[in-house]
Order: sequence, then C-alpha cells, then structure tokens
Amino acid sequence: MTLSPTIRLVAGLIVSLMTIAGVGLYTVREIRQLRDEQTAISDRNRKDSLQLLRIQNNLSTLATSMRDMADRTENYPLAAWKQAFDRLRVDLAQAIMLEETLAPAGRPAAQQERLVASVDRYWTLVDDMFGAAGAGDDNGAISKLRGPVTAQHLELVSMVSQFLVLNNRVQEEAGVRNREIYERVEREIGMLVIVLFLVVAVSGISIIRANQRAFERVEQLSAELRNLSWRMLRMQEDLQQEFSRELHDEFGQIFTAVGTLLGRVKRNLPPDSPMVADLEEVRGIAQQTLDKIRVQSRLLHPVILDDFGLEKALEWFVEQFGRQHGINATFESRGPIGVIPPEATIHIYRIVQEALTNVGKHSGAAQARVRLAQRDGWLELDIEDQGKGLPLGASGSVDRGIGLVSMRERAELMGGTFTLRPSSGRGLTVSVRVPVGSDAVKRSSTA
Repeated sequence: MTLSPTIRLVAGLIVSLMTIAGVGLYTVREIRQLRDEQTAISDRNRKDSLQLLRIQNNLSTLATSMRDMADRTENYPLAAWKQAFDRLRVDLAQAIMLEETLAPAGRPAAQQERLVASVDRYWTLVDDMFGAAGAGDDNGAISKLRGPVTAQHLELVSMVSQFLVLNNRVQEEAGVRNREIYERVEREIGMLVIVLFLVVAVSGISIIRANQRAFERVEQLSAELRNLSWRMLRMQEDLQQEFSRELHDEFGQIFTAVGTLLGRVKRNLPPDSPMVADLEEVRGIAQQTLDKIRVQSRLLHPVILDDFGLEKALEWFVEQFGRQHGINATFESRGPIGVIPPEATIHIYRIVQEALTNVGKHSGAAQARVRLAQRDGWLELDIEDQGKGLPLGASGSVDRGIGLVSMRERAELMGGTFTLRPSSGRGLTVSVRVPVGSDAVKRSSTA
C-alpha cells in the first residue's frame, strides 16, 4: 500500500519535531546537570573555605594571646587568660565540626582525623600550661607555652593552610571537570545535530521525491483530461457539423421542395380561386421555417467560419444575436487579425457564442460589444456588456455556471487565459488571451 504525499509530509514533520524535541530535552538535561554540579561544588568549597578561614582566624587570635602571655605585656596573671582561651576553644570546636561536614569528597579521611587529633593535643597541652600557671609555676607555664604549645599551634596552622590549598585544588579540578562536561555536551550535541540533519535530509528527499511523483501523476492525469476534453469538444463539433449538414441539406431540401410544389399548385389554380391565399400563407410558413432551419444550421456549425474566416463569422453571429434578442450588439476588429489556426477559430467562436448567450439570458443589458485584436503573437478577445454583472454566491465568490466552465476550458485547451472583470461602467467583461499559432494549440489539436 502506497502512502499519500500528505501522510508522508505529516510523518516527516513528526520525525523532525521529535528529533528536535529530543535534542532540546537532552541539552536542557545536560546543562541543568552541569549547573547543579558546578553550583553544589562551588557552594560547598566556598562554605568549607569560610570555615577554614574561621579556624585560621581563631588560631591567629590564639597566637596573639600566646605571644602576649609569653612576653608578659599585660599585668595579668597567666591563669587569667584561661577564660579567653576557653571562649576560643568553643568557637574553634564548632568551626571544626562544621568544616568536617563541608569537607571536599576528595579529601582523605585520615587528614581530617589528624586535624581533630592535633586540635585535641593542642588543648591538652594548653590545659597542662594553665594547670602549671594555676599551681603558681608561671615560669613552667611559660616554658610549656613557648615549647610544646607553640609547636602544636604551628602544626595546626600548617594543617589548616594545607586544607585551604587542597580546597583551591578541588576548585580547579571541578573547573576541569566542568570544561570536560561542556566539551562532552558540545560533542554530543554536534552528533545529535548531524543525526537531525541526516534525518531531516532523508525525510525531505523522500518527501520531495514523493511529491515529484505525485505532481508527475497529476500532470499526466491533467494531460489525459485535457486530451479527453479536446476529443469531447471535437466530437461535439463533429456531431453538430453533421447535424447541421443534415438539417441544412435534408430538411432544407424538403421545405424547398414543399415551397416549389406549393408554387406549382398555385400556378395551376384560377387566379380568383379562394385557395390561392391559403396556399400563399402555407408557402410563407414553409419559407419562414426554411429560414429558421438555415439559421439554426449555421449556429450549430457556422459554414461561414470555414468559408470566410473568424472575423466574418463573428460579425455575422453578433448581428444575428442582436436581431434575435433585441440587443444593440456590435463587433469591432482592431488591426490585422492574420491567419488563425482552424483549431482555435472554432473555440473562439464558441466562447463568443456562449458569452453572448449568457448576456441575453442573465445580464439584462441593452447593448453588448465584442472586440477582437491580435498583437505580439496573442489573440485578444473581449466581450463586454452593460448589464447587472455576474451575481455573487453566498460565500462571496463568483457563482460559476457550466457556460463559464466551458469557456475557461476552451481557453486553457488553446494554452490561453480566461478572466472575468467588471466593465468600465457596470456589467461584465469576458477576456480571453490566446497564443496564436503556439505549440500548445498544435499539441492540443493533435492529442
């Protein structure tokens, strides 16, 4: 089962939209993941660094206090400094506890344990120092302060500095990972774009080929339909020509013979016979019927078109139309018309015939004008009336009858154009443009 072009177009559109949506969702997911990871790492490192700076600040305050104690710059006993050390001890413990929860995942657990153990040793040594100071041994306390307490303090400062350096290194590594993620996303998006391009290209090519085949088929069917229309018109003309010949020859001869016999009978009667008037009346009726038969015969197939050409045929028909319908109908030929192919003349004649018939039936016009001209290889035909114009349908579009369809079909079969437009005053103008001697007419006639 072959799919219609519409189904192919819809399927291609759905595939393209799904691919684009997939690329968009993947890109959003990757960028969101990258943003979340980068934000989480940056926030954690920032908070951990703040706690390390808090620890470092406490250690710096302790160092200042230790220096003042060792230099005895204040007139306080050494035991009086214990309250300040206890306050710093509480704040330092809180900072270390919070820093432990924010430590980078890449930091070894042993380093964190070393920091805690080093802080515990430091406060043990500080307690020993204040114990000696409380016992009144200030010199021993100062000795402990300048010795193991200061050494342990320096170790703590070194460890905190190492942690800050490690945080900077983790931040740099996070930046490297972020760049790697960006590069990976760029590569994958590039691959998806290539896939999308290939999918759209394949779908587009498939749709284009399907449309080409559909258009070729439509063109083929249109050509067959034009050929069928041309043959139908030719068949119609042939039938009308045959019927016109039969009407003119057979019935014309019959009524001519009837008129002749009536004349012979009249001559054989006495002049004063009452049947003479009756015979003359019957003979007049026969003559009128014969004239109507000849007119209808010419309307069915204008012999004048074959004998004298398009201009004379149109001039005769316009005159007959005006006389029959009581309309002031005129024919105007502008410039030399030249030689028109026989295949086109009958169609042009029928268009004029149909257009004027519509004028007589529907327009209510008192006058009509037919203009014929030839310029630049085109035959231009205008049939203009001053009637009420063409009525509009309920939708606002022109209500097209079978006559208009027939005229348009004949114009297109000749490779020309057919248009309707309002007249200069009121009414309607039928315009036909036909390429005289064009290949279109020749192809249509031989089809």
